Amino acid sequence: MAQLKSAMRSSRTHRRASRQGGFSLIEVTLAFTILGVGLLALAGAQLGALQGNQSGRHLSQGALVAQNQLEQLVGRSWTALVPVTWTAPITISTVIDDGQGGATEQDYQASWLIQDVIVGETRSIDIRITWTEPSGRARSVAASTLRFNRENL
Repeated sequence: MAQLKSAMRSSRTHRRASRQGGFSLIEVTLAFTILGVGLLALAGAQLGALQGNQSGRHLSQGALVAQNQLEQLVGRSWTALVPVTWTAPITISTVIDDGQGGATEQDYQASWLIQDVIVGETRSIDIRITWTEPSGRARSVAASTLRFNRENL
């Protein structure tokens, strides 16, 4: 009888131990598959973020080019600031940090429009900057201001 009880205890212990033995090969394979899919999604998101950063750098540089051109035009004398329709684009080349320790050159096309708002008193100045991203996408930014005839005050 004692041997029977001992054998039953041994059988229960053996079953309990086999249930706590670890993971099956299917469970491990499934876990690695889920991990792999997650890492691929993360890598894709990282690539998208890098491209977005590059596009943002180009947009910031385009806005800076527009601001510089606007300041040059506003700084002219009233008589030199003649109303014109959209000018032919001029090319402005800049060097932009590529975010990876290097730099790339980017060409921006600048054109402007100067119009009388109130003849002899106020002129509007509009600047348009256009460029093509390395991906081939055409982009643009614009800036505008008013110039008052301070020389007639």
